[in-house]
Amino acid sequence: MAWSYPKVNEMLVAKEIKTLPASATTEYSSEITFLRVNDNLNKYIGFTFEASAVSGTNLDIALYGATSSGGTKSLLKDAIVADITDTTRVTGIVDINAYPMPYYYFAWTVDVN
Repeated sequence: MAWSYPKVNEMLVAKEIKTLPASATTEYSSEITFLRVNDNLNKYIGFTFEASAVSGTNLDIALYGATSSGGTKSLLKDAIVADITDTTRVTGIVDINAYPMPYYYFAWTVDVN
């Protein structure tokens, strides 16, 4: 699925809906090209994740980056949010300037099948 951009209270909101993996593997979001690093500003990006169901006992979300579109992904920040155990909303904040990449991805891992 691709990112959509509904506007909420004059803020950019990017939304993507994904299906959790059926096994303990890592899967990635669609490529994120709308985040830009700016060395002159503190650019904190807030992320909200909401699971409609959790396989096993928990779900972890990490931030990956790549230097080219569709290129090899590198772990930038592990556990933006960790141990999502139910269907509540969980948020995380990242200073995107600390992780300069032209392309970003979220990765999620469930603990078991």
